[in-house]
Amino acid sequence: MNAAYRQLYIFQSLLTGHVAIKAELASRFNVTPRVIQRDFSQLRDFLTAENLDYQLTYSRHLKGYRLQGTQSAVTKQSILLLIKVLLASRSLATDEMHQTVTNLLSLTTAEDQHEIQPIIKNESFYYQPLKHQQPLLDRLWQFSQFITQKQPVTIIYQKQHREVVTRTILPEAVIFSEYYFYVVAYNAKYRSNLFYRLDRIRHYQTSSQAITRTRAERFEDGELRQLIHYMTPGKKITLRFKFWGIVEAALDRFPTAKVTVRHSDYVVIEATVFDLGAKMWLLSQGSNVEAIAPLDFVTEMKTTLAEMAARYH
Repeated sequence: MNAAYRQLYIFQSLLTGHVAIKAELASRFNVTPRVIQRDFSQLRDFLTAENLDYQLTYSRHLKGYRLQGTQSAVTKQSILLLIKVLLASRSLATDEMHQTVTNLLSLTTAEDQHEIQPIIKNESFYYQPLKHQQPLLDRLWQFSQFITQKQPVTIIYQKQHREVVTRTILPEAVIFSEYYFYVVAYNAKYRSNLFYRLDRIRHYQTSSQAITRTRAERFEDGELRQLIHYMTPGKKITLRFKFWGIVEAALDRFPTAKVTVRHSDYVVIEATVFDLGAKMWLLSQGSNVEAIAPLDFVTEMKTTLAEMAARYH
């Protein structure tokens, strides 16, 4: 093997995150360590001459050379955070989760990977995905492309109670909430923006049907994030409730929330919300909450609580 091949091999190995150890390379190519050191020097000259955003550095800890990007890189702290959030989400099937974690690790150096892997090892080993076990990565990307291209799509969709329906929709956003990815799409038949769980879309194909919306019917995903909970739509209301629990938890749940009154043992919170999702959260708080406005919402809460109590008789 000539010097050019040897240097290309070293460069390719470094580019893929491997550590180049002088003695190992000398043995592999049956040359002296001094020859390999000269290869390193020529590689440095090449990086400088071509203004490449890499620097060849020696790691005492790894006892070898590695390439480091000179541009801003993703830090090991950021990679760890992303992996932790991803594992906690339980959103991907096992194979896709492990592949995504591997891909994220590849964005950082081998040394950083050795630091991160023991931290995530146990959580990754015991990873428990959701029951649907549907592959989502390609589907997520494809629907994102439909959104960018404003492309109508015909889907075969399995509803909550296993009923299968066919719908032609205009995808407008992909949102993650409470373990699931949702496609928010305009449905011309119902003249409304509806929510479709990505894992329940059994088949999809592009449609030639033209779908138009009025300005009022257009979807604003930023506003939706502030108003909707558990991906459950409904009527927009100004909710007021007394709260005896951890105030921060309530304020985090409702981004538009503010404390309007403080008492010694409870606060009054006001928030603009969609009523159905808000009702679900309030019910989950048990005796720590009391809805006080609007009146029709309070009446609905009382009715639901009475029905709940009746089940225990």
